[in-house]
Amino acid sequence: MKFEYRPYRARSMINKLKHVDDWFWISYTLNPYRGCAHLCIYCDARDNQYGLSATFEQIVYCKENAVEVLERQLLKLERGIVSTGGVCDAYQPVEAERRITRRILETLARHRFPVEVLTKSDLVLRDLDVLQEINSLSWAGVLFTITTFDPVVTKRFEPYAPPPERRLAALERVAEAGLTTGVMLCPYLPGISDDEAHLEEVVRWAKDAGAQFVLCGGLTLKEGPQKTRFLETLERHYPHLIPRYRQLYKAGFSPQREYSCQVGQLAREICRRYGMPDRMPRPILPGEKFVINKRIAEKLFLRAYEMDLEEGAGYRIWAYRKAAWTVDEWPESIAKLYADRGEAGLRELPGIGRSLAREISGWLKENAGGSAGSKSCRR
Repeated sequence: MKFEYRPYRARSMINKLKHVDDWFWISYTLNPYRGCAHLCIYCDARDNQYGLSATFEQIVYCKENAVEVLERQLLKLERGIVSTGGVCDAYQPVEAERRITRRILETLARHRFPVEVLTKSDLVLRDLDVLQEINSLSWAGVLFTITTFDPVVTKRFEPYAPPPERRLAALERVAEAGLTTGVMLCPYLPGISDDEAHLEEVVRWAKDAGAQFVLCGGLTLKEGPQKTRFLETLERHYPHLIPRYRQLYKAGFSPQREYSCQVGQLAREICRRYGMPDRMPRPILPGEKFVINKRIAEKLFLRAYEMDLEEGAGYRIWAYRKAAWTVDEWPESIAKLYADRGEAGLRELPGIGRSLAREISGWLKENAGGSAGSKSCRR
C-alpha cells in the first residue's frame, strides 16, 4: 500500500483525560501521527469523530512540531502516565525514518513523565533505551495488541501491521528489560476469533513470553466509514456472518451485552487457568500522594468491571465507578479521614453511601493489618 506522508503543524500534543483510565491507568494521551499505515480493518480511527475518514487509506500526517508544542504543555501539567498512540500507532512504519515518537519519549524523560506505549509494532524495541531511562525515573510500560495468531485472520484484518509473532518476540524483550508489559487482546471478532481456541492460544503464548496481564475487549462498530469498511471485508470473506453482526450490533456501536459478558467471562476463565491477570495492575509512581486512595480506587474499579462482566445492574456499576473517581481524586488521605471519623467520615464523600463506606472501611482495615489508624493506613 502506497501512502503519502505530509507534514502537519499541531496546535496541541497532549490531551488530559477527565478521569484516570481504569484499563490502562493513564492520565494523558498523545498521537505523534494523524492516520495509520497499519490500516487494520476494524480500527475505529476511521470514525468521523477523529476527522481522518476522508484520507485514512491514503495519507498519514506527521506532526513535525510535536516536541516544541509538547515542551510548552508539559510545563503546566501535573505528572501522570502518558499514553502514546491512543488513536494511531506511534510505531507505524514512517516512525523508522521520522523518529517523532522517539523525540517525544526523550522529551517526556526530561520532564520525568511516566509513559505507556500501546502498539502493534516491534519497532518499539529501537527505543528500549529511552523507555528504560523513563522507567528508572518514574515508570514505563509497553503493551502489545495481539488479537489472534491465525495467519489468515491477521492478513485479512491487520494487513500492514507486523505479524503477531514479531510482536510477541518484542514483548519478550521488553519483559527481559524489566518494564511492565502485557497483551491487549482487543478486538476479538464475533464468529472469527472469539472462540476458546483463539483466546487460549493468545493467553498461553503471552504467558510464555513474559506478559504480566492480558486485557480482553470486544469490537466496536461505529456508523460511518469504520462500520462500512468492516462489513465490506465480512462480505468478501465471511458473508455467512453478516446476519449475526447485524443482530449483535442492532442497538448501537457495541455488541449486545449478553454476548460481551459471555466472551468476557470465557476470556477471564482462560486467564485464570494460566495464572494470568485479566486486568492491568495499577502502577504506583514515585512520590505518589495518598497511595491508599489509589489502591482503594483500584479495588472499586475492579468491582465495577466484575459486576459488568456478570451482567450486574447498570446503576450499581456506575455507583462503584463514581465512587472510584471520588476516592482517586480526593485531595486528602481517605485512610486518615476514616481513622479520624470512621464510616461517617467516608459517607461524607460524594457518591459514597452506607454500603460503599462499609466496604471501603473493610479494605482500609485490611490494608492496615487490622489497625485503621496505623501509620501505613495514613499514606
